[in-house]
Amino acid sequence: MSSTTSPPASTTIDSLGAPSRLSSNMRTLHWVTKIGSLRSSLRFYELVFGFRVLRHEEFETGCEATCNGPYGGAWSKTMVGLGDEKDNFVFELTYNYGIDSYRSGNDVVHFALAMPEAVPRAVALGYEVKYERGCPIVVGPDGYRYAIVDPAAGRAERFWGVCLRSSDLDKTREYWCGVLGMTEFPTPAGLADLGGGGRSLAVGWAPDQAHLRFVDPGDSVPVDHALASGRIANACRSVEPFHNAAVSTGLGGVLNPPVTLPTPGKADVVVTILTDPDGYEICFVGDEGFYDLAVPLYDKVDWDLRTRRGGDGAPAPGRKEATAGTKPGEGGIPTVTGVAETESLASSAPSGAAVLEFGATWCKNCTKMTPHFEKLAKDFPAVAFASADVDEAGELADQYGVSSVPHFVLLMGGEKVAEYVG
Repeated sequence: MSSTTSPPASTTIDSLGAPSRLSSNMRTLHWVTKIGSLRSSLRFYELVFGFRVLRHEEFETGCEATCNGPYGGAWSKTMVGLGDEKDNFVFELTYNYGIDSYRSGNDVVHFALAMPEAVPRAVALGYEVKYERGCPIVVGPDGYRYAIVDPAAGRAERFWGVCLRSSDLDKTREYWCGVLGMTEFPTPAGLADLGGGGRSLAVGWAPDQAHLRFVDPGDSVPVDHALASGRIANACRSVEPFHNAAVSTGLGGVLNPPVTLPTPGKADVVVTILTDPDGYEICFVGDEGFYDLAVPLYDKVDWDLRTRRGGDGAPAPGRKEATAGTKPGEGGIPTVTGVAETESLASSAPSGAAVLEFGATWCKNCTKMTPHFEKLAKDFPAVAFASADVDEAGELADQYGVSSVPHFVLLMGGEKVAEYVG
């Protein structure tokens, strides 16, 4: 005689077959943004939008689930918003020590907030305010754009959502609604004409939560995530069904299978990181551990610690401020910008080997690596060494799959055979 165990009466079954607590279980939590200065970002969010620091954490090494991007060094995470993360969509601000800016792509069109009072505040504080089809757009630090709309009656959530570019709305709908189980929602007045025109699609878990709005301008331009790309985070009862659905359908991809992430002194959380057909990163996190972790502590930021680490525009540890703008290639290492000159350089080396250092003027870690790279060039005269600035050699960076800096690529006969990031 066999028997089956039913879920407790207090739960239901979500679209992927996992026990859930209705929409209180499935929730859009936050958008992860990479920032160039925590001090500048907090000034903006606190004074323009009235956000508070809900929690702040410092880490010695990169996140196992690439929460801070593909970087292995020290970084920090700061959650900012209007209130408790159980009830409010917030921003996760990630700062990587040694990197003061990122090359932006065309992926994030804007963030949308129902907060008209932010416009006069932004103007008074000197932030740029543009108007697109009658809608005010506040431009904040790092070039992020914030579309301001009027609040909707009966809707407590002031954050309407995130507007993203899509290269194919049909595939976007198939993935976000068909694979992940989100629902389509109408776009509020004031936002429907933004994002370059063309078709659009708004999706989410519930009408009173933050949504994602995808726009296809119809220009056939691919989605470019560049180096500043972030990710959306969602709470769920179990991350495994979402991971399994992504694997079984073959749509999108998997950056991280389910993994447990520890935070010293706080709850562990289980996450999986997926990607949609356009490469947007999606984090699913177990709700019970997350809401334990996310209890607001209103942490104080240790600005002295950040200064000692070279954060937020301070000089890199042990180096003078004047070195921060050194261009890759200065100091005796030749600079390359194209594939042809790179292959020519490699073919001229007695060993047929070449090492490329991809960096940027805004990258302090790149500056710190320069003397070591120059020493290697002297120690191995049979190998060709060259540097490339990713802001000036974008096609070369794409050719060798460079998405973060510093990034070192070893070539043999013009072909990449090894690489190192960090």
